[in-house]
Amino acid sequence: MPENLALGLALIGAGPAQVAALAGSILLSNLPEAAGGAKEMEESGTPKTKALMLWVGAAVLLSPAAILGNLLLEGASPHRLAGIRCLAAGAVIASLATEVFPKAYKEGAHMAGMATALGFILALVLSETG
Repeated sequence: MPENLALGLALIGAGPAQVAALAGSILLSNLPEAAGGAKEMEESGTPKTKALMLWVGAAVLLSPAAILGNLLLEGASPHRLAGIRCLAAGAVIASLATEVFPKAYKEGAHMAGMATALGFILALVLSETG
């Protein structure tokens, strides 16, 4: 939820191209995670329709957080926005550290670390040029 709120913040004052770029990057980054989660659910015996409904339900619940973040915090102070972004970043890092990184390292060993470092560098370059 904090991540989606921060996504809404990112769209404050954004133009159509920026909204499209953010939406595309969210889709591309979350699609593999959703597919992997759905596959694991299926392997553990969860029916496909139930797995699909859980992922659709998550999208339905989290999408309004991005919209509310955009609408309700448009005039918020830079300090309040920074605090929300820090909370969101912490939530994402905690999720990655507990769920994604251990599995990635188990399956990809040192390539997982290299890919993570390259991802951070790419994010830095994109934020500095954007």
